[in-house]
Amino acid sequence: MLPRLKSLNCLAGDGELIVSLDPRVRTRVADPDGQVLALLTLLRDGTRDVPALAAALRERHPAVTPADVAAAVAQLDRLGWLEDAAAPQTSDAHDRERYFSNLAFFDAFTTLSVPREQPQSRLRDAHVLVLGAGGLGSSVLMNLAGLGVGAVTVVDQDRVELRNFARQFTYTEAEVGQPKAERVAAWLRAFDPTLRVEAFRRRVESPDDVTALLRGSALSALPSLVVSAIDEPDEVDRWVNEACVAAGVPFIRGGLAYTQGLYWSVDPGVSACRECLERHRARLADGIDREVVERPRVLEQDRVNRAIGPVTSVLGGLVSLEAMRFLTGLTAPVSLGRYQLVDFAGDGGTTSDAWPADPDCPVCATAPARAAARAAVA
Repeated sequence: MLPRLKSLNCLAGDGELIVSLDPRVRTRVADPDGQVLALLTLLRDGTRDVPALAAALRERHPAVTPADVAAAVAQLDRLGWLEDAAAPQTSDAHDRERYFSNLAFFDAFTTLSVPREQPQSRLRDAHVLVLGAGGLGSSVLMNLAGLGVGAVTVVDQDRVELRNFARQFTYTEAEVGQPKAERVAAWLRAFDPTLRVEAFRRRVESPDDVTALLRGSALSALPSLVVSAIDEPDEVDRWVNEACVAAGVPFIRGGLAYTQGLYWSVDPGVSACRECLERHRARLADGIDREVVERPRVLEQDRVNRAIGPVTSVLGGLVSLEAMRFLTGLTAPVSLGRYQLVDFAGDGGTTSDAWPADPDCPVCATAPARAAARAAVA
């Protein structure tokens, strides 16, 4: 291992260093004799292991031992300031150039034990099933391709329409009347010829339809992740939830409620699921929302797609960022059993609203991890 200092800012004075990797965070380090600055300077080129660093430091600080340097390197690694210059390269020159910005972003999360190419490799190994290729779905697909996800299955029942172009940018007017799934697949293949893509023109009408899509892909036995960007029929969220939880495949749901964007996710056997939310709502209806349940609906709001380009771009980006969290493991997903809400009518601020896991949820009980645990006890 050859520890290398990441690119950062460092100010020196009054016997201390002020170090900033993330502009939001300043770390003060006591350095009365200049030993820490000397170590940071030696770490910049990533050509020395711990014994070599100790030997170089002893030229100016004779009391330094390899143990001292090892402890300092471990602390700098905990701060996220180091990477391993000797980490094996898992990408070829083409991919390192194509995903240069990705690798630079991953630098903020990587350590000596997690090289920056590891998240990119995990993305290349991933397969994502995207339900819906409309405004949100097509935006997510563009972002997944940019992230370097290796395989994508896209499902949509619709054909390209003129009214799509305010918010859907993978299509052209020349493609009006053609199946969206096939056209967005063609866009993806043109954007990245190495991306493995399959497309189905299909309507989801039951949990069995979702299960068939999960298990019927030629790209992998099961997808790594599902992104659901469809809201019809009304029961579709519960169908996706039922199928994904039983298969042990995590999923993210995104959508728009009037001028409020939202996304939430489920990790089977780990987080609360959509059925937990339905059961939670039923309990709430006994008190707070009883009138919503008991009073007859005399007028019903038309189902109109109000999404505009900026809305689908922002929401698609947030959903894709959450997908990256699931697929790379760099940080934990932020939407597990939790609505993430975006105010598009105001300042674009976000709020969060979690719901509790139900210990008696019949859908959660089908998650493979929980089913296996019950079998082990039996």
